[in-house]
Amino acid sequence: MRGLFNLFGRIFLKGKTDSRTYIKHLKKIGVKIGRDVVIYSPYKTNIDEQNPHMLEIGDNVKILSGATILTHDFSWCVSSGLDGIITGAVGKVTIKNNVFIARNVTIMRNVTIGENVIIGANSVVTKDCESNSVYVGVPAKRIMSIEEFHEKRKNRQLEEAVSVAKSYYERMGERPNKKILREYVFLFEKRDDYNDPITDSVLRDSGHYDKCLDAFKNTEPQFNGFEEFLSYCGL
Repeated sequence: MRGLFNLFGRIFLKGKTDSRTYIKHLKKIGVKIGRDVVIYSPYKTNIDEQNPHMLEIGDNVKILSGATILTHDFSWCVSSGLDGIITGAVGKVTIKNNVFIARNVTIMRNVTIGENVIIGANSVVTKDCESNSVYVGVPAKRIMSIEEFHEKRKNRQLEEAVSVAKSYYERMGERPNKKILREYVFLFEKRDDYNDPITDSVLRDSGHYDKCLDAFKNTEPQFNGFEEFLSYCGL
């Protein structure tokens, strides 16, 4: 069955069955793409293929469902009606290293997104985004540095992890397992358990495995194991 789905994807969806196949297709038609790029739900992603040589994506870029990247604009079909003159509108899009593009983001032509950038969900990027920054909105505007964002996230980890655990228990009627809280392993996972499959998968998902592994080994958890964390949650 999966073989038929992949065949259907290659023929009718231009390889949009999975990230690896879609990226291979984009490279083949001329898009420049770096290492460790993931396009989630590619069949729901719209990447302009009219001028693929005008799109460049760096290393460790994650693109979520519903994102649109445009390298051309057909609005001249209206303006040419004024005097008959056609004014082409093609521009380059460059996405540099270590960028996260959230759900339903639209990136317009003539835009460069710097390194270490987060683009919030439903944003419309119409101008360049400077490196080490977080952008949100329509049009997208810089709201904070990546360092400020990281500190904010670290400060809220425990509160959020407790909320996830309690909500799961209330909704499902049972205590959550560690997989449900996989993104919070730094809070409770013992540092000699970095070979644990769940911990290892989170470290790899980051795109910075070596750096995250080193940080994991050289920090101390707030709780002495997952059970102690659940007890703290009152579960």
